[in-house]
Amino acid sequence: MDKTRDSMSFPELLAWAWSETPPVHKHIANLLIHVFAVPLFVFGHVLLLAAIVFGWWFVAVGLLSIIAALGLQRFGHSLERQQVPPFTGPRDFVRRLYAEQFCNFWRFLLSGQWYANLRAGDDRQVA
Repeated sequence: MDKTRDSMSFPELLAWAWSETPPVHKHIANLLIHVFAVPLFVFGHVLLLAAIVFGWWFVAVGLLSIIAALGLQRFGHSLERQQVPPFTGPRDFVRRLYAEQFCNFWRFLLSGQWYANLRAGDDRQVA
């Protein structure tokens, strides 16, 4: 029997999520959205940390950045022929979200796979 994602260690989840990353990031618009939205998501978290020192309005801007980034990515993924595997619950959502935003997207981008998918021009595969 396969392990459920909830029972996977974080390294196991990262490996599983990595295998899912390239196939669900092929549409040109989704790729371009992600190259903007993932850094926005990370920046939102930096702003949340900065709020500790600089005040509450950093919290507001940080949360808006995170929400905007997630909304953009959701829209981008709606363009894909192959959809992201559904979340099994809140724990799966949070763990997969942080695995992609802080680890696997950067691996995807810096490994050249993001560029390879962009060059493949898969914008004809709208769902």
